[in-house]
Amino acid sequence: MKTKVFAGICAIILSVGIGTAVYAAEVGPGTFRDMLPFMREMHPNLGDSELEQMYNGCRQQGEWNSNSSRMMYKNPMMRF
Repeated sequence: MKTKVFAGICAIILSVGIGTAVYAAEVGPGTFRDMLPFMREMHPNLGDSELEQMYNGCRQQGEWNSNSSRMMYKNPMMRF
């Protein structure tokens, strides 16, 4: 009985985890227009052009980090 309950709880946790990952992959990051209200709330003293520069800088940095990590793992000298 205890193993069935434990297995059921594990199945529910696994299903919720997989569902969350799929949802996050489908939705993906928002555009600048989607993020603008949140950015204005966090940085009320910045103008729209400054917020857009910050948004673009963060996006470029994220792309650079993901590309560099992919390149590192493709390089046989960098594998552990």
